[in-house]
Amino acid sequence: MTTLVEAAGSRLPFSTPLSALLTIGLIPYLLMALFFILANGSHSLQVLVMQTLVATIAAIGPVLIWHYDEHIFPTFITEVEDVVVDNDALITTTNEYERFFATRSGYLIVPWLLLIESVVIANIDFFQSIGVSGLLDPALLIYLIFAAWWSVITGIGLHGALTTILCVRAVGDLKLTIDPLHHDGLGGLSTIGYFSIRATLLVSIGSLALPFAFALAARGGYQLLVYVAVVAYIGVIVLLFVYPTLYVNRRAQEVRDRILQEKREKIQTLRNQSAVDSAGGELSELETQLKIRTLRDDFHEYQSVNLYPLSISILTRLASSVLLPIAFTLLDTYVLTK
Repeated sequence: MTTLVEAAGSRLPFSTPLSALLTIGLIPYLLMALFFILANGSHSLQVLVMQTLVATIAAIGPVLIWHYDEHIFPTFITEVEDVVVDNDALITTTNEYERFFATRSGYLIVPWLLLIESVVIANIDFFQSIGVSGLLDPALLIYLIFAAWWSVITGIGLHGALTTILCVRAVGDLKLTIDPLHHDGLGGLSTIGYFSIRATLLVSIGSLALPFAFALAARGGYQLLVYVAVVAYIGVIVLLFVYPTLYVNRRAQEVRDRILQEKREKIQTLRNQSAVDSAGGELSELETQLKIRTLRDDFHEYQSVNLYPLSISILTRLASSVLLPIAFTLLDTYVLTK
């Protein structure tokens, strides 16, 4: 998908994202327009709005995938170097998950595509209510093609979410350190959390399909399949939102506790040494006391550093990553169902 987006960007005199939107992004809208042309019957504004929202996911999805692959993941790799002690282990780990994202998406896309296509076919009653005559109607074939394209794009998005969770876990298992003077004000570990937040914000665009999913469940023949798809999506959002936050916070506490313990031991060692070296003269004792004072200052700096996600900007981004699904749930409940 990244190659496809960049190919579009190289052929038009616009930026890569805009070029992709003007080419690849038109595919779902064209398929949706063809569906409505072939489907007999009048289409309410509610149906048109819901279907347009669903198509929008597939329209901007390729650009979001490209952005994750070319910017979000590489930025994470660069920033996390500040807090990982063993750079070789970090390179090995990040290369592994770069390959995982690039080559293993099919394991998730295939079952997701089969689920979405099954939802469409099983809920033929809904499509008959908007002008489809039956399973052999060409309009339904067009919609199945649209659903397949939509499934591939959203499946890659879900695969990106899985990659993020696994990569955060793997990097968190490496030996980390905390820099109390880091510019993020959180010891430097916020970069791991920001990675998951950015991924969550991208995945949350899938909530545009929630109004249509709820309408399908209400008027289709097989509500269970619809709810399985919706629960799977919401589960990914919650997991991508909650797990890295809790995990990074716990790892940050463990790293800080380890550093504080090391400094306690060094201070105690110097105190014992001071008692032994006191007979060696005032200069030796003064040097030892200066070292103890420096270690004590370092100890207090590490002890007072805030830990991820205890920052207003981060908490705001965390909240915003789940606001979109909530907003479209409310839209369906109070507006589109009226």
